[in-house]
Amino acid sequence: MTFIKRKTLFLPILSILMLLMTLAFQRALYAADVRKDRSAMKSVVRFTAKDSVVYNFDRRSMELWGKAKINDDDSSVKAPRIVIDGTTSLLRAFGTVDSSQSVAEPAMFSDRQGSFFAETMTYNFKTRRGETTHISSSSGAVKFKGDRVSRLENGDMVVRDGTFTTCDEIEPHYWFSSSSITFNPDTGIRAKPLYMYIRPEIFSMRLPAIPVMALPYMAFPAKRERISGFLMPTLASYSHSTALSNLGYYWAIDDYSDLRVAGDIAVNGSWRLGERFRYTKRDAFSGQITGEYKRYVVDAALPLSSEWNANIVHHQVFDASSQLDVALQFQGGKRHDDLNAINMETVLTEQTNSRASLVKSFHDENSIVTATYNRSADLRNHNDRQSTEATFYQNRHYPFRSGFSLEDESWRSAVSVTTGASLAVESLSLNNLSSSGYRGFAQGELGYYREFADGYNALLTQGISFQSVQPASGSGYRGTRMLFPLRMQSTLFHHLNINPSITSIHSLRTDGGESPFSTTVVSVDAGTRLYGTLGTGLFEHIVGLKALRHTFIPLISYTWNSPFSGHWYGAASSNVYDWPNATPFNNFEATRFTGVPAGQSVVGISLKNLLHGRFKGALSSEEGDVADGDRTVQLLSLTASTAYNGAVDAFRLAPLTVVTSSNVLAQNFLLSGGAMYDFYSYNTVTGDRVNRYNSDDGNALLRFVKGFMSMSLSLQGSRQAGSVASFASTHAAPFASYTDRTLFHEPFTASDWQLRFSFLLQTDKSNPLESTYDKLLNVSAKVAWSKNWQTGVNTGYDLGNGKVVFPMLQLHRDLHCWQMGFQWVPSGVFKGYAFQIGLKAL
Repeated sequence: MTFIKRKTLFLPILSILMLLMTLAFQRALYAADVRKDRSAMKSVVRFTAKDSVVYNFDRRSMELWGKAKINDDDSSVKAPRIVIDGTTSLLRAFGTVDSSQSVAEPAMFSDRQGSFFAETMTYNFKTRRGETTHISSSSGAVKFKGDRVSRLENGDMVVRDGTFTTCDEIEPHYWFSSSSITFNPDTGIRAKPLYMYIRPEIFSMRLPAIPVMALPYMAFPAKRERISGFLMPTLASYSHSTALSNLGYYWAIDDYSDLRVAGDIAVNGSWRLGERFRYTKRDAFSGQITGEYKRYVVDAALPLSSEWNANIVHHQVFDASSQLDVALQFQGGKRHDDLNAINMETVLTEQTNSRASLVKSFHDENSIVTATYNRSADLRNHNDRQSTEATFYQNRHYPFRSGFSLEDESWRSAVSVTTGASLAVESLSLNNLSSSGYRGFAQGELGYYREFADGYNALLTQGISFQSVQPASGSGYRGTRMLFPLRMQSTLFHHLNINPSITSIHSLRTDGGESPFSTTVVSVDAGTRLYGTLGTGLFEHIVGLKALRHTFIPLISYTWNSPFSGHWYGAASSNVYDWPNATPFNNFEATRFTGVPAGQSVVGISLKNLLHGRFKGALSSEEGDVADGDRTVQLLSLTASTAYNGAVDAFRLAPLTVVTSSNVLAQNFLLSGGAMYDFYSYNTVTGDRVNRYNSDDGNALLRFVKGFMSMSLSLQGSRQAGSVASFASTHAAPFASYTDRTLFHEPFTASDWQLRFSFLLQTDKSNPLESTYDKLLNVSAKVAWSKNWQTGVNTGYDLGNGKVVFPMLQLHRDLHCWQMGFQWVPSGVFKGYAFQIGLKAL
């Protein structure tokens, strides 16, 4: 018997019948699921129909007509007609077709994982499997179509004779076709076999579909996370030939490690193979191992040359007090500068540097033990230096204090102890000659701290130190000696610091058979800080500058030791024209170890000036005493220093050195400079410094020796908003390492731009007859001309030699669901190009 509900029937009677039938139907479906040990529906099922609802008691079925809809909390089915059969536990949804047999109004299924449309749809409540015909779907960013689709119990959707794409155009720019596609929103898409088609668009005209790839099997990730797969190759210039680059495979081993293997194959027979293995374990350890091997053509008439390199980086934290850091670089074979180098740092510095350190702290980090290994190798030759060092240092410790209070009146509570020791062994290979040496040091220091009154305190220390050195380079101080330094660090009147010291030095052994010697070095230095502030008045309303503060830091020092006969134990004395506190970049220079001159009476003076500005605003301040959101910015730093040695017969005055830096114009504009002046003249024939004042030759009091000026400006902004900000990021090397290299950059907004400008002017007249000048200009710019085009230019220009240094042009084109990148270096050592085109996402 069949009951039909129409709009013309009596509503109260039919409402009661519908309620009874619905309860009976849902009870039958629930009982069937329980008999099969299936999970029962825990949410309420709702159904509606615009036209009619038909119940059939004999067949235990229900039909919904006209914009029918069935939904619960997790899923929904919409269709012109839906049939539910309680006997077979099947749900059937039917779409409608037009006169051309095309789907006019499809059936639609949707849940939290996506949705799909089909001409017909069947779903079994018992097996939780379904089938559809003529399906089209959108799940996340993936769209697919198929003639026949089955939905499995585990949620997989199997598409027969289907296609899928991530392009959101009605006529997609590309798609993949397969006779069997398995789609799962969690694991991804698997297709076998797979055919890829593209429909390029040239000047708004679509070309016919072009097959570009066929594979027996392919898998695509459904989520943006690490997944194993083949890398997208690029077209590049390699070893003076065209090559396919970035051919390889990426293996996501697990959540804590991965491996990438990639290589290049060039037309002229050159090839390269590189790998990168990364690993990590939460906060315990992390690291990576990279390496590559290259065979390349230098001359067509010669056999292939080879080169290899390897890099190991490891960081491990054993506990809160100990950790291990390793950074090793190795390189061998015949060097060949190439754009595709896996480690551009070695190309730029022309050396490899390795370092490993193990650090362990004790007693609440009051004591520390370190073991380090260092190695530097010059890639231009076979020179290298290696050193291994162990160090122990104990910070100032007050053994008689029961706590940390300084108010204990017992004199023993003010007694402190400091100890330290180190031993280093080094070897040097220089110009095919090998040598070795060592450096040992041990010290102990007893201190006494006393506060006399508010703003008056002193720390008196007596130490003993043992030093022994045998430099591997063969130059510089060598020998063994004992030092007994007696020092005092004092503060008077809150701001005046006076630090005298007396150091007795006793030589125990010398290398050259010289007689041992003893001497005493006396020194004292005094310094303070003087402040002055100035209100800016009108500038507060114009640029937000509320006040200026000038800090003047004078420092005067005196060092003396009596003359003694015998060898002058000055170390490999530094060049008189070295910049103060200069650190030599070349690790193959002689080891510097401070010796003792035969006699000195040196007065040194340093005058440092700091200019700060206090600006109003909401940014965090640099000093804790600035309130109301004001911030303090250092506008200028200027330091001048010189010295006078009254114990020598010649060149008593040291050169006058002036260094300065400022970002007064803007935070993203840095200006720095320095100049060195000599009081003495030079030999007009050899250019050497002579013991004659420059003014005695009828010239000025000071003679310019060398100087530098450096400017850097970084900007970015939007032409629409007119905003300007500092550069978001910079790169130490012109190209990213090959293991992470990509030509695809983060896309700009439609009107973004970036600009970086730097200028270096450097001159050296240490020998006036052989003066050198360096004038280097570098400009880096990126502009997004539209939402699709991005251009980048990087170039340097040597103004002195009139040469372009490392010019590079970069282009990026957004091709809707594709993207294209091009990089070209037209000249220089890294001359070459790289081209890459690929899909944005799958």
